[in-house]
Amino acid sequence: MVHKSPKRLNNTSNFINEAEKAKIKLECEIKAHKIGQGKDGTISQLENFYKDIELMIESKSHIPSYPRIITGTWDFNSELGIQLLDLYELYKKLG
Repeated sequence: MVHKSPKRLNNTSNFINEAEKAKIKLECEIKAHKIGQGKDGTISQLENFYKDIELMIESKSHIPSYPRIITGTWDFNSELGIQLLDLYELYKKLG
């Protein structure tokens, strides 16, 4: 029998909470792009990032593609980019 420590459960629940917040921000940015007011990435990128986050919630072994894309092509001051990279840092601590 495997017991999960309270810290591990707390980290997981914190990650899921932050992941849900990031998904909402991604949805907002996708909507902004559809009306010509998007600031970050492309609709295709954002939709793929959303899928990445869903897979990260389901599995601790998923390796998301978005950190490389954000660091390679997005503005360094992007609030959404920073939020997504911070989420990835939380995710890495779960493994």
